[in-house]
Amino acid sequence: MTRVWAYAPHLLPEDRLVMPPWEDPGAAIIDFLGDDFSRDRGENREVVIHPATMSPLLVWALRLVLDLARDIIDAHWAWRRLKVNIRPSNAGSADGLTLVRAHLQHLKASGGTLPAYIGSTGQRLGNHWRASAAGERPLINISFLAGQLGVTRHHVEMGLLELGPDLGGLPVADGAALPVDVTGRIDGEVWAKAIAFTEAQSLAGHLMVAALLTIGYLSGMRPEEVLHLERGCSNQEVREDGTVRYRITGRHFKGVTDEDGNTLPGGEIRPEPWTVIELVDRAVKVLEQLHDDRLLFPRSMTVRTLAPAPAEIRAEGLNPNRFIGRIKSFIDWANATATRLARPHELIPADPHGPITLRRLRRTVAWFIYRRPGGRIALGLQYGHVGSSLAESYGGRTKADMLEILDFEKTLARADALAEASDRLSAGEGISGPATDRYIAAAAEFTARYAGGFATKGQMKALRNNPRLQIFEDPEALLTCNLDPYKALCDPNLAKGTKPSMHTPNWNRCNPACANISRTDTHIQRAREQLAQIDTDCDDPHLPHPIRRRLELCRASTEKIIQVHEAAAGRTAGKDST
Repeated sequence: MTRVWAYAPHLLPEDRLVMPPWEDPGAAIIDFLGDDFSRDRGENREVVIHPATMSPLLVWALRLVLDLARDIIDAHWAWRRLKVNIRPSNAGSADGLTLVRAHLQHLKASGGTLPAYIGSTGQRLGNHWRASAAGERPLINISFLAGQLGVTRHHVEMGLLELGPDLGGLPVADGAALPVDVTGRIDGEVWAKAIAFTEAQSLAGHLMVAALLTIGYLSGMRPEEVLHLERGCSNQEVREDGTVRYRITGRHFKGVTDEDGNTLPGGEIRPEPWTVIELVDRAVKVLEQLHDDRLLFPRSMTVRTLAPAPAEIRAEGLNPNRFIGRIKSFIDWANATATRLARPHELIPADPHGPITLRRLRRTVAWFIYRRPGGRIALGLQYGHVGSSLAESYGGRTKADMLEILDFEKTLARADALAEASDRLSAGEGISGPATDRYIAAAAEFTARYAGGFATKGQMKALRNNPRLQIFEDPEALLTCNLDPYKALCDPNLAKGTKPSMHTPNWNRCNPACANISRTDTHIQRAREQLAQIDTDCDDPHLPHPIRRRLELCRASTEKIIQVHEAAAGRTAGKDST
């Protein structure tokens, strides 16, 4: 059922399954047994954003923050300068029309073009001049011209009318390109030839949403905490050992009361700053360059006027619900850009559970930390750093918070691995490796104590901490790790004689000689598929020799894995050699 649910974004609405309850980190016993059973009040019940939606959404958010931000920021400030330079209709200079005439004559003499308005005509049509009412003429962007010349829109209209229906023979450009050099690249290709006057503000809005998704998702902060962040909130802390920690100082609101027990609407500065990864710090710096307001997510960036809001409004963070539509617009823009750049693999499918809201991000990041789908997103190993930073941010808090969400997801991932082990053994799969007995014993214990029932919080904690049930699966690995910290060769501190501190395997340092390894027929089937792919790659006559040599070495090690398994897997249980 989980696999069918995973395909939901790619199926017709009537063919989709809802998310299975065991995939929801917010699930509790009341979800299955009714209201007669107690549960903690106020627990976050938001549904996880589907991984097929969240992965490309995060890819595009990070792309804007890391690769395209400089272009969008420059375009936004160029747009602001032009908008501020437009004179109000009641404050135009006496020589405004003269300036327009001189500019139009210069365009004629130099072979220049008139800027066109490209975009939705709707309500904006009244702010732009149609060259002729008689036929379908291009729209001239009078706001762009007025900003260039420092005159009123009316002066531009009068100057264009003097040219006549044919615009005096002046050609019209494809748009109104801002004076910005586009340098951002996607896979080595420039992402846009130019940024038009009419799209600069919407791109700035998309950049703000991208930064919001990056901060909200990768920090574990609540929506209202993110939306009240202020300029200068992020700082670097360099430790004595040379490591760098990124700290964010801001307000928190949950459980904040005065001395009489009354809730404080304005919250208070969080005593312990949040620890975040560098990507969050980068997003904060992008917002600080995008505008000059105090709040990182100011009201001025959500309206079309440049006039500042009253002081009492500027002091408030925006309502998280205001970003539901903006996130949807960001997704629409990302999909349009992916289509324009012929990148169909980066399209963001609609989430089967409804609109993307900020309140769903905390649940979703916990899901990804412990269920990292191999190869689905560009963030890769950063999820390990996210998990560490969240643990550091919330480790000293006494109330149930983000760590409870992370522990819940960790337990579900562990239970899935154990249930899969039980299914493999029940199906008669062979098993090999030095940790064979531990693998069989863990599957048997899990089946006897937990399979087919509902676990309380105490039972889930016991499962998570049981040293005999430390079974870890990686879809990309050709093994199961039956983690015993005292035997884990992936721990670089093991040889130092210190007490082991590992709680999860380090897949990047996996050693084939480790005593924690076991393999089943499922792993061997994956190995055979890997061999078939290697043979296909080696059949290419143009394959460079170093790559061919590396593939041959990989083939030899994979064949050895298969041979060892086939020689040892005839037994249903073996002796743990360690």
